[in-house]
Parts: sequence; structure tokens; C-alpha cells
Amino acid sequence: MSHGPSSDAIKAEPNLVPLLDLVFQLIMFFMICVNFVSEQVNEDIKLPVAQSARAMDKGEIDVLFLNMDPAGKLIAPGQPKPLESLGEKKYYLKQQFTDAKRTAEERGDRSGKVNTAIIIRADRNATYAELFELLHLCKEAGYHKMQLRAYTKTGG
Repeated sequence: MSHGPSSDAIKAEPNLVPLLDLVFQLIMFFMICVNFVSEQVNEDIKLPVAQSARAMDKGEIDVLFLNMDPAGKLIAPGQPKPLESLGEKKYYLKQQFTDAKRTAEERGDRSGKVNTAIIIRADRNATYAELFELLHLCKEAGYHKMQLRAYTKTGG
């Protein structure tokens, strides 16, 4: 009678396939999230420095980021190239407003009130005339909540 390990013993190894599957799914999820976030905020836009700025209100449900480069071109999420002409900008904003109104109606809001906040990230070298034109186009499209982004003197 031998009490040592038998040569017929079966080794139990954990099944790592479900764990690896979960890890790969998490990696894909975070890669997709990073793509959506990076699409909204353009690194090429150099924001102006403000005396005081406040953090974004977390109560805003729908947010549309618009980036304006130094030449006044509108870099919008989901657009393959910057919007240059007045007609392109107007069409894009009107289309986004129509989509937001349809979404509000689908949520059960009979009035179809659009609560989308427009956040404009204009480059510090963009002219005020171009920025004013964009603000006017947003108002013309039907938006009421508009915000401008800037850095504080501390750099945040």
C-alpha cells in the first residue's frame, strides 16, 4: 500500500476561456468609449484662458460639442471633414436639432422640447465674428442653452 501520489491522478486545471473572453470584452468596451470621447474633444483646438471658469453642469442630459479651429471651420462629431461654409454649418445644426427633437418625443415628451446644451470649444485664435456667427446659427436652429469653454489661469 502506497500513500504517495498515484500515476493515474487527474490534474484539475481551471478553464481560463471565460475569463479571457470577459477581459477582451472589457478592453473593446473601453476602446470604444475612448473613441467617442476623443471625437467630441479635439486636441488641436487651443482654448483661451479665462479669469474664472466653472465646471460643466452634470445635470445637462444631452450635450453637443462643437469645435472651432483658428480658421473658423467647425469640427463636429461624426463629420468626416470640417464644415466650412455657412450652409454646411446651418444644415448640420438643423439636422442635429431635428434628431434631438425626435428623441425627446420618443422619450414621451409631447412638446418635443430639446434640452440639448451646445458646448462651443473655439480656438483662442478664432475671431469673435466667426464665434458670433456660430452662436447665431445655433440660436437660429432652435437651441437655447449654449456654453463656451476656456481654461482657467491655473491651466484646468
